[in-house]
Amino acid sequence: MAEYWDVYDKNGKKKNKIIRKGMSLKKGEYHLVVEAWIRKSQDQFLLQKRSKNKRLFPNMWYSSVGGSVLAGEDPRDAIIRESKEEIDLDISDAVIRLKRIIVDEYCIFYIYLVDKIFELDKLNLQTEEVCDVRIANTDQIKKLIEEDSMVELSYYPKFFKSIESIKFLG
Repeated sequence: MAEYWDVYDKNGKKKNKIIRKGMSLKKGEYHLVVEAWIRKSQDQFLLQKRSKNKRLFPNMWYSSVGGSVLAGEDPRDAIIRESKEEIDLDISDAVIRLKRIIVDEYCIFYIYLVDKIFELDKLNLQTEEVCDVRIANTDQIKKLIEEDSMVELSYYPKFFKSIESIKFLG
């Protein structure tokens, strides 16, 4: 089934336009993307290893879950859906905090911190998207990045610094 996205301006205002995934956006047009870091405890994060078949960052460790916001969906609902689809974890009852909004070339990224107690071995992975999961603390995440085993995005240092003092509420 084809995915459809709402089109936004750089300020996050929805335009009266919907496109199908794969169609080009024009200059000044954006679609929304969500990403969540799911904490199992104060400094324990769920990481996913992206499938080897993914176009971007195949076989690399990445944040817990993420993906595009579908037409008619808001970012919070999208991250709840992506978590259920990718790793079969229901975060609808979790503490979900929006931590960053980043405007990139054609995307507006909504970055969330999610506090949720869960059992790693109970997750069911959507193999087209995710080939493995693990728990890592911030030092282990830094090491994975240094080893080029994990995606490194420019917002990571500020993000992790900003959440150090945020009490885990799972």
